[in-house]
Amino acid sequence: MDTGASNCIFHASMGEAIGIDIDSGEEDQTVGVSGKPTTVYLHNISLHVPGGHVFKIRASFSYDLPIAGILGRNGFLEHFKVLFDPSGNPAGFEIERFYVV
Repeated sequence: MDTGASNCIFHASMGEAIGIDIDSGEEDQTVGVSGKPTTVYLHNISLHVPGGHVFKIRASFSYDLPIAGILGRNGFLEHFKVLFDPSGNPAGFEIERFYVV
């Protein structure tokens, strides 16, 4: 999770593993913490979250992402309250689904 990330972004290999033709997506540019523009490819996917939650989102995929993925505000954090607890060993977190009425 990254509260500073506008959207969910995943490494292209994650998308390829589930059968997405990454390069066929809408090409876009994003700028992350490095400050350098990064090419991403946008695809409509279903994001499955433990607890039986499924969300239709527009996700970005990039060959340049140095990690497996980032859950951002749009598509993930807009649906959950997240509590980080750094006091444990290891530190933990809880997520709670909230519903907009």
